[in-house]
Amino acid sequence: MTPPTGGRGTARYELPSDPAEADLLAAHLWAAGALGVWERPAALVAWFPARTDAVPAGGSWVDEPDRDWQAEWKAGIVPVSAGRFRVVPTWLADGHTPAPDELTLVLDPGRAFGSGHHATTTLCLELLDGLDLAGARVADVGCGTGILAIAAARLGAEVVAVDIDSDAIEVTADNARRNGVTLELAVGSVDALAGSFDVVVANLVTDVVADLAADLVAGAERAVVLSGITDERRDVALRPLADAGLVVDDLRERDGWIAVLGHPGNRPLPHDEAGADDEARPGGRNGQVADAARRPPR
Repeated sequence: MTPPTGGRGTARYELPSDPAEADLLAAHLWAAGALGVWERPAALVAWFPARTDAVPAGGSWVDEPDRDWQAEWKAGIVPVSAGRFRVVPTWLADGHTPAPDELTLVLDPGRAFGSGHHATTTLCLELLDGLDLAGARVADVGCGTGILAIAAARLGAEVVAVDIDSDAIEVTADNARRNGVTLELAVGSVDALAGSFDVVVANLVTDVVADLAADLVAGAERAVVLSGITDERRDVALRPLADAGLVVDDLRERDGWIAVLGHPGNRPLPHDEAGADDEARPGGRNGQVADAARRPPR
């Protein structure tokens, strides 16, 4: 969900979509020259300087020249909480007072995915917040705005973030600077990662998680945090992850999306020794509940 940059005099294109194809259609809209793309439950809304035939078929155009789309977009974005994290847009940061124990993430989405409002992002933030990442080496595959990479860095990790979109890397670099963290950045996918990592995090799409399953699991020494997986197609991703040796310790669902926390084979999950979660979580390929210490709910 990223802002239109054209101000007034913008043509709006509304394209019906389902979650499984939303990212692919959004990419086509960007390629057609979109100034901004907004994901809604059953549709994508894109803004253009003028109507164009380059958009995917099946949508409808609306011309509303007297509205300031960027101002309206900003008005609809509010801070959002996930675990101890509080995601605050840049234009609200000056007036924000952090709560006790809050980890504030100040973000400007730019032309990248990851404003913190999508269920997949909040689920990943919650799972990361339950891990002990102090001194850990973390890889973020498909970093988007850098929100997960920055969150891991705020938890004390050394982070390498990669994305196949060079615009996303630029957005991540800007967001890292405004949050006072240092990240190692590279354009690419898992092939751009060098060395081993304690934790691999990836918020992608179902089919990409499935395609990269073996690499994502093999790249992690202790834990894998994954999302971007639709609930209705969870088996498409979970089967290859299980085949790659991932043991699921925590699986969470929200708004039709799931996120997974697991560990490779018999390698231990990186616990937070501060306490244990009282709620049993589904885990293991045979349905066992993982006996992993977790941070108490806050």
